[in-house]
Amino acid sequence: METTNFGLELLVDSKAHKVVFAECGKYFIDFLFTILKLPIACFIGQPSCMSVFGCLANMIPIMKKFNNDLMQLDEVDEAMTWIITDDLFIAPLSATSVINVLRTSKAQVDQLQHKTIDFQISDLFLQVSLRSKIVLTNLFLRQTGWRKSNNGEKCSLKLTIDTKTNGVVLAEGGKDLFCFLLNLLELPIAIFINHIQTNRVGSIPNIYQSVQNLNDAYMKFLDSDGGYVKGLIVYMVTDDLLVNPLSVISGFAKQASFQSKTVLSEAFLKGNEF
Repeated sequence: METTNFGLELLVDSKAHKVVFAECGKYFIDFLFTILKLPIACFIGQPSCMSVFGCLANMIPIMKKFNNDLMQLDEVDEAMTWIITDDLFIAPLSATSVINVLRTSKAQVDQLQHKTIDFQISDLFLQVSLRSKIVLTNLFLRQTGWRKSNNGEKCSLKLTIDTKTNGVVLAEGGKDLFCFLLNLLELPIAIFINHIQTNRVGSIPNIYQSVQNLNDAYMKFLDSDGGYVKGLIVYMVTDDLLVNPLSVISGFAKQASFQSKTVLSEAFLKGNEF
């Protein structure tokens, strides 16, 4: 893996042993902003983030079977059927996988009902996946109006419903739905910032906010090699990764207001590898 050396000048509160802010050039800022383009799968794999991304984290096991290489999705058999549980565990259809799901759900066979639905994938699928533990039930039994939308790719899904609880036990779908679900894990983290509990993912939301705050005087019309921000400008990065053009007044004002998220202190003052 290629590494890059950055030059940072730190202003340190020696009593608190914390970084007040760092002075840096465009290359370190470009590095920070690149984090927003990393796929969500990079973050879901971290134990501290497992509960932040809702049921999307449940798709990690099947993704690992593809060795994290979703390019292999093109090789998925078109005729193969997949089962998806209410909280988005995915497995190839087999008698064993179905029995395991039924056993886990404790559903009675005589209470099960099968229902085939046609729908169009929309952003609501993503939103519900992040906020609910009964994704399919909420989407297909309780929020049915969205299925009439003309937007999104068309899919067909066979639901197995527990009539006693009126909840989805499992769903059967083809390659189109399977690929859609796993492709959610390839979306950049920036797309999720407005949907997830931002206080649970460290200082990444502050990087996102910094991109929103910087105006055209500092941001570039991105090209292949030019990065995100303009050079010949000194930037200030606070301990919780808020980025601003360097200002002496705003910089020293930070000395009186430390945040609980102390990324730079952890990275440069406490001996952690970076």
